Amino acid sequence: MVLIVCILPCVAVADGVSLTLPAAITEALHTQPQVFQSAHATAAGRDLSQAAHAVLLPQISLAAGSIWSESRNGQPLFVAANGPREVIGQIQVSVPLYAPQLHALAKAAKDQSAITQSQETETRMVVAAQVVNAYYQLDLLQNEAAIWRSTLNVAQKLYLDTHKAYAAGAVSKLDLIQTALLRNKARTGLQQTVAETYAATRLLNLQIGRAPDGGIMLSNGQEFASPLLSPSLLDTQAKRMQPLVQVADRQIALGRAQIQVQRGATLPTISAGAAYGVDTITVPRTGDLGWQGAVTLSMPIFGFGAHKDRIAAAQEQVAALRAARQALILQIDSQIAHDYGAAQAAEKTLDNDRMTAREAFSVYTMTRKGYFAGALNALNLAQAEGSWVRARLRLASARIAVQMTRAQLELDMGRYPMEKKEISRS
Repeated sequence: MVLIVCILPCVAVADGVSLTLPAAITEALHTQPQVFQSAHATAAGRDLSQAAHAVLLPQISLAAGSIWSESRNGQPLFVAANGPREVIGQIQVSVPLYAPQLHALAKAAKDQSAITQSQETETRMVVAAQVVNAYYQLDLLQNEAAIWRSTLNVAQKLYLDTHKAYAAGAVSKLDLIQTALLRNKARTGLQQTVAETYAATRLLNLQIGRAPDGGIMLSNGQEFASPLLSPSLLDTQAKRMQPLVQVADRQIALGRAQIQVQRGATLPTISAGAAYGVDTITVPRTGDLGWQGAVTLSMPIFGFGAHKDRIAAAQEQVAALRAARQALILQIDSQIAHDYGAAQAAEKTLDNDRMTAREAFSVYTMTRKGYFAGALNALNLAQAEGSWVRARLRLASARIAVQMTRAQLELDMGRYPMEKKEISRS
């Protein structure tokens, strides 16, 4: 879920400079085609709204022409004909004095423009959500690659030390083979993670509009320091800020305007007009120029129930939109409840994994000392190292899970994750 009307300042992040999540979102919002598409749709809606309001202003036009009618003995053959020839050349001004349907259409165009603005915000939030997922996926893989790289360095040194001890007859060949397996496992884990990191880097580069093969160095230590808000407060903020809710509200407003459009079709229309020029059935002569003025009333009398049915249909449409809004609110509240529980669970998992990692490291350290002291064999060391590596990987995953669940809650509320000075509204 995503939304909030925002224009972000362009923040260029050069290669080699750590990329923060807000900066990544900013880059994406200035490069993604769907953002441009929604912005153009918003501009089009704004132009149509202005055009609808312009119809309520005086209209100036030019009428010019010469009309010939068939005649017999100098008399027109058609009842509607003014004469055998009519010459028109006028500047005309028309003003709607009372036009309820035109006013309703202008209101509907304004509401439609507001809908496109909220839809643009929704699109921007969707892009932000895609960047969040790609950013944290790359962050996790880079952390895992660092863990495997460190593990490989330790395993390589362990193998070399064991090889020297084996050459001196201090350890068995089984210990040498076991340390070689530890090194190979670490190398395999690193190679696999590096390949996944490369794919994740390409994905994030595409999301933020950079060259796919460019390198990215992510900023470390980005965390949500503030405590979780209560679910009820999250629900309240979502109803106020969530662009999906804004779209629903404005669609209801548009539906009400459509009711007024249909009702306006049953009301009279009064317009005034003025013209200066020539309108004569004879050839224009000097002195034919003059002013004309008129006030026109137009009112529908009977339409076989067409207007009544259209009004009823528009009212049913508004009722359907209100029900859809309630369903949307329920969906958002359910999503927040799910994501809130996920965020709480992620924080508890992080605390447990921190403790597990400390214990695993303590066991590994003691086992390593016992191995070099000759009290333990390489199999014991392999088991301890495996537990330590798995604990570190789980801890890295838990840290990212906390950040991702908190970011998702921000998106649920209609906010950009970690929104600060890097992402400002204007």
